[in-house]
Amino acid sequence: MNQQKILLSVKEFAQVSGLGANTIRNLAQIDGFPALRNGRRILIHRRAADAWLEARALHKDYTPQATVS
Repeated sequence: MNQQKILLSVKEFAQVSGLGANTIRNLAQIDGFPALRNGRRILIHRRAADAWLEARALHKDYTPQATVS
């Protein structure tokens, strides 16, 4: 059985997505991006993040600045 992790670290998601670690950390600050914090560690839900990025690419709706409240 080929099991894949559901939650990935920033480094792991950078490897599978082709994005840089700093870009992923910035994305994690955007409301709606599927990431959570465990202490200082950022974990990204792989399938949800893939869908989120795909939707932004299709609608050209990527905003590089974080929306911090």
